[in-house]
Amino acid sequence: MKAGKVQSGDFSAEKLLRAGKAKLLLLDEAASGNTREKYCALCESRGVTLLFVEELGLWIGKPGRITAAVTDEHFADMIKRAFAEESAKGE
Repeated sequence: MKAGKVQSGDFSAEKLLRAGKAKLLLLDEAASGNTREKYCALCESRGVTLLFVEELGLWIGKPGRITAAVTDEHFADMIKRAFAEESAKGE
C-alpha cells in the first residue's frame, strides 16, 4: 500500500479493472456471492487474475476492506508466486 502499487476498496478496484490498469485483483474470502460474481466476471473479461485471500484487510493494513487491485506487474507476479508456493505447501 505504501508504495502505491495497491489500491483497495470496491470503487477503486472496479475503476482500475475497467481502465485496464489492474494486473491482479485480491478478493476477501468473506465477500458476498454478488461481489464474487461481479469481480469474477470483470476479471475474466479483462484477463486479470483473481485470488481469494483470507482476511484481506489485515494483509493490506486496512481492516474491513474486501477488494484490492494491484497495479504493478512485477508486484502482481511476486504475489502470484508466493500464493502458488503457499498453495503447494498446503497440498
